[in-house]
Amino acid sequence: MTDTLTAVASVVFDGPCAALPDMLDARERRAACQRQLLAEAGGAESLLSITLSIPGPHKTSAVLERVFDELVAQVDAALADVAVRSRTRLGGVSGPELLMLVALPARELKLRMVNIEQTHPLGRLADLDVLERTGDTLSSVQRSELGFEPRRCLICGEEAKACARSRAHTVSEMQERIAQIISQGGCI
Repeated sequence: MTDTLTAVASVVFDGPCAALPDMLDARERRAACQRQLLAEAGGAESLLSITLSIPGPHKTSAVLERVFDELVAQVDAALADVAVRSRTRLGGVSGPELLMLVALPARELKLRMVNIEQTHPLGRLADLDVLERTGDTLSSVQRSELGFEPRRCLICGEEAKACARSRAHTVSEMQERIAQIISQGGCI
C-alpha cells in the first residue's frame, strides 16, 4: 500500500475484529429475521437486505458506519415514492445491516437497487439483496435475471465471485481499494 492509502485504510478499518463464529451467527440471525419478515409480508411486498461488501475481519468502524448510512440514504431516496412498512436494523462486529419490507414487486425493487450499485460513488461497496417469498421458499433476485452482468472485482475487473472464491487478491489489497473508493466518495 502507498503510505497515504495505508493511513486512510487504517482509519477505515479501525474497528473490532469479527471472527468466523461472529459472521456465522450474524448470517443465521439475518436469515431468521428475513424469514420472519417475509412471513409477515403482504403479497406485493419484497424484502430488501442492505449490508456492506467488506472483505477481511474488520466489518465495522466509524467510517464504515458513515458509508452504510450514506448508502441507506440513497436507498431511502430511491424508495421515496413507495411504502416501507418495516425497517429492522441489525449489526455488531459483523457490520451494519438493515432489512426493509418494501411495497414493490421484487424485480422492480432490484432494478432500483442495481441503479444505486452502479451509479453511486459508494454503490460498489453495497450489497443490496432483494428477496421474495414463493410459497414456503425464499429466493433472491439475481442481477442476471434482469439482464445485468455479474459484479466485477474492485482490483482486476474479473467476476467478483470468482476472485473471492480463488482468493485472487489479498485482504490488504482489497482494503486499500475500498479505502480509495471511500475517500473518493467523501466519507473520510
